Amino acid sequence: MGKLMYIPFRQLFIRKIISAAIATFFFSIIFAWLEPELFGDSSMLSIGARSHEAFGIINVYMMYAAPAIYLYGIATSLISEMIACAVTQRQWLRLTVSAILHCGFGLILLHISLIAAILFFISDTIISLKWKKPIKVNIALASPLLPFCLWLLSVAYINLTG
Repeated sequence: MGKLMYIPFRQLFIRKIISAAIATFFFSIIFAWLEPELFGDSSMLSIGARSHEAFGIINVYMMYAAPAIYLYGIATSLISEMIACAVTQRQWLRLTVSAILHCGFGLILLHISLIAAILFFISDTIISLKWKKPIKVNIALASPLLPFCLWLLSVAYINLTG
């Protein structure tokens, strides 16, 4: 069967945890930039004002996004990859099927979750294609530090700038 079928489930799960950390990190930044004000119109903000508002709201978006990406994202990404591996042996076709399934699962909250699903798929695909050695558990355990540090920076920014 295909190359991905020979990856032990443990390695697959570890890779998904790392992908979730990366997706959470980038999703929080991107979505905060796209929607920097929860209840206001952000279309008239200057770049500096938009950046200020976005960096101040990252921690709020991350509190909601992180659990969803880690729970729903990992589960649906595992399902997507298993279905894609069952459907075909060709790597490019597997990636296509997996991308379609990621986007389908990502439509649960329309554009909000679709952004997260695409980021998850991209990060997971890059890791699977570029990381040739088995991934150690300590890397997966350390990976949530990436979004956590961003969250801390956002909280610190709010406290320093008001």
